[in-house]
Amino acid sequence: MPKRTKYAGRHRGRHRAEVRPRSSALPGAAAAALTLTATGAAVIPGLAGTAANASGDDTGALKNTNGSGSASGGVTGSAQVAGLREREAQSVMLTQAREARAEAAARASRAEKRQKLEDKQRKARAMAHRWVMPLSNFRFTSDFGARWGKLHAGDDLAAPIGSRIGALSSGTVVFAGQQSGYGNKVEIRHWDGTVSWYGHMSQIEVKVGEKVTPGQKVGEVGNTGHSTGPHLHLEIHPDGAGPVDPQPWLAKRGLKI
Repeated sequence: MPKRTKYAGRHRGRHRAEVRPRSSALPGAAAAALTLTATGAAVIPGLAGTAANASGDDTGALKNTNGSGSASGGVTGSAQVAGLREREAQSVMLTQAREARAEAAARASRAEKRQKLEDKQRKARAMAHRWVMPLSNFRFTSDFGARWGKLHAGDDLAAPIGSRIGALSSGTVVFAGQQSGYGNKVEIRHWDGTVSWYGHMSQIEVKVGEKVTPGQKVGEVGNTGHSTGPHLHLEIHPDGAGPVDPQPWLAKRGLKI
């Protein structure tokens, strides 16, 4: 056996030191089978399908995650749309409620105005249709009935000459002038068709066609025509027909002679 030199020993030692790691590596077949994935992960061929499946599952999971994210976004958007529509519906309802209240208030205001107008008209009619005595101060001297062989068709109310004579109620003057026996005379057709006669006046204050109101002055007490003293001769002709006794007729209207 050749004698080792110091150089050869050193060489072999260094060579063995460099080769020793290879003696601890994987067997040749396993090493040949060892591959690297694109991500740098080691995959053994026997487990490649499993790794692929795992990789596929991971991708599916990611896709599911993305899908869930899209669904979540859709749900959120739908909720926002639903909330917006609900607010719009509430706004419409509030507007309709305000309009309804405003319309109700307007109707109430119109009804109140109409009621006030009707009340005013009713009061005006009541005032226009009221009955009043033609003289405020008088003395009853002669009633309705036969006298000297003929009908005395009214009541005589004595008062000083010039005393104010007022209309029994509202109406229209249908006669104003002189008439035999009555002297100065006025006839008024009232709102209910009754015609009142005023005779023996000293002065006439109205003319034919004039509208008069209750108590409006139509003349003054006198002693004209067939008269035995200053007085008012008052006659009542319902519906413009024949005369009736003034006392009961006036009493039905709250007036007393």
